[in-house]
This record gives sequence, C-alpha cells and structure tokens, in this order.
Amino acid sequence: MQLPLALSILASVISVSSFALNRKDKSNQDTEKDSYKWGSIDEKLSNIEKTLAKIEDKLDTYDKEVDEKIDVAFKHHINEYHKGG
Repeated sequence: MQLPLALSILASVISVSSFALNRKDKSNQDTEKDSYKWGSIDEKLSNIEKTLAKIEDKLDTYDKEVDEKIDVAFKHHINEYHKGG
C-alpha cells in the first residue's frame, strides 16, 4: 500500500512541476511576442513622426515660396499697369 501511494505522490509532483514550468515558458514566449509587437509599433510611430515633420517643413517652405511669388506678381502688376497712379 505504501508503494502505490508514493508513486501517486511522485507522479502528482512531476505533473504539477511540469505544468508550472510549461506555463513559465509560455509566459516568456508571450512576453517576447508582446515586446516585439510593441517595438515594431514604436518604430512605425517614429517613422510616421519623421514623415510628418518632413511634410510640415515642406508646407512651411511652400507657403513662404507662394507668398514670395505673390509679392513679385503684385509688384510686377503695379509697375506694369499702374505707372501713373
């Protein structure tokens, strides 16, 4: 009667420890996957921020160029058509 009880206890200990170790491995794998996903999301957001900054710079330059072209066109128009006034 002692031998089957000892084997049952040993099997239970092995089974519980195996379950715990497997859960730990699964937890580590899930953490790695989550870290990779967050890292890739962070990288994508960084790229989007850089692209937006470039677009803003281009828009600022464009506004400045358009304003300068309008000023030149007004000056030309005034000189050409409003000489007497």
